[in-house]
Amino acid sequence: MAYEILNPDLNIPLPEVEIEQEQIMSAAPLNNPPVIVDLTIWEDDPASGVFTTAPKPDVTLPPLKFLIPGAVQPVSNDINSFAFRYWTAAEALKRGANFWAPIVPQPKWWQRGETLEVHLDRWEDLEADYDRTALNFYHGPSACGTVYSCASPDVVCHELGHAILDAIKPCLWTAHLQEVASFHETFGDISAILCALQLPSLRQAILVETYGNLCGDSRLSRIGEQFGTAVHALYPKDADPNCLRNASSFFAYRDPSSLPSSALTTSLSSDPHSFSRVFTGALFEAFADMLTVSAADPTAPTSNELLAVTLEMRDILAGGAMKARKVSGYFAEVATTIALEGAQKNHDYLGIFLSAFVGHSILSMETAATIQSSSDILQSEFDEMADEGQFAAESMILPASRYGLAEDLYVEMVSTPPGFSARSAGTDGKSIEQTSLPIATEAFVDELFMTGQVDYNDYGARGFKSYGRRRSKTHELVRMDGGLTLQRRLFH
Repeated sequence: MAYEILNPDLNIPLPEVEIEQEQIMSAAPLNNPPVIVDLTIWEDDPASGVFTTAPKPDVTLPPLKFLIPGAVQPVSNDINSFAFRYWTAAEALKRGANFWAPIVPQPKWWQRGETLEVHLDRWEDLEADYDRTALNFYHGPSACGTVYSCASPDVVCHELGHAILDAIKPCLWTAHLQEVASFHETFGDISAILCALQLPSLRQAILVETYGNLCGDSRLSRIGEQFGTAVHALYPKDADPNCLRNASSFFAYRDPSSLPSSALTTSLSSDPHSFSRVFTGALFEAFADMLTVSAADPTAPTSNELLAVTLEMRDILAGGAMKARKVSGYFAEVATTIALEGAQKNHDYLGIFLSAFVGHSILSMETAATIQSSSDILQSEFDEMADEGQFAAESMILPASRYGLAEDLYVEMVSTPPGFSARSAGTDGKSIEQTSLPIATEAFVDELFMTGQVDYNDYGARGFKSYGRRRSKTHELVRMDGGLTLQRRLFH
């Protein structure tokens, strides 16, 4: 038989869960509720109000193991309980781990070891972050009461995306470049989308909602709806009114060093979360077109065809990320390697990716034409130069007086590698010159200090206090080899 649980807040019945008659007959009315084999979880985000069921996961098992400190929670269908959030997060983590594991080099797994810790509620803050040792989630106020970032599978799988990219391309952690930091956010958002689509119920719902054309605004494109709404109410520049970010975005590339450090969500800024929308929008557009091209009936793609395209996008995105070099025009660089990876999967995908990247000005028309005509040659070139250990690192010195420091700051900067140099475009589609590495690096560092993202760790000049409202800082000042340097602490 089946029973129905009513959500008292949303007045929505949770999915029916099958229970054996013997379990019900032998259970005491209050103290021994029926055993639930499958979990009831949010399908994508609490704001959707849609539930689904999934097998109860064991996050301590490989591949990509996790440790959630504290006692394992009993299964609960009380959506306001820590137990419900615990199992919703655990299921999302395990689903995401199973999805991403095939592209993570073995046996290394996570950046700092075999197991990644997950802290579901650190303290009060409208945040979530990845700091190489753990995924960290928090809680904060909203018009509807307290919201928890771990309650959203979207947010959980976004942070998981940071950890995955760090595992496959760890050198990006130390890159002092705005476009690299922005791509990290894009990878997180695409991770949220692809991991969500591993649920059969969501795939079917999205195909119905979008009529098979994924490119538009939908539950799939809106990432972190409940949490984003709460963030927007307090900090309108940090999130859209109804989500953290919307992948159905049509922003065009501009040199981030020419943009303001913050802006309303209707405009671009150089903040990595804002600027990432340029690349995320292009990838989401390409993803939709991949489904159309690969479906037997382009007007009615199936759930299985959508699932297959998520796996292809995973391999293309990860392969491109691993081959792209750290350069000041990183968006054009990684767009090139992604397009080349797409061509390896399906020749039609090359045109799809180039069209999306040109449409968002990430690639100039000239660069796209070169990629199209010389894809085999460029593929070999990027394969040979994927190991960035062969390029010497340099340091630039930034003056102490600019940042209120007691001494000058040494910032690591990678030398420009030889070979093909992809170009982004201006408003006319023609190539624009890449910003030099020193200027791009300086712009990134200036923004970190200006927006209060740096923990001074007592290295500030006497009486100086850092700017910014954030409790969690993305970077910190440390002393290494006799000099004061800047070191990344986390992605938030």
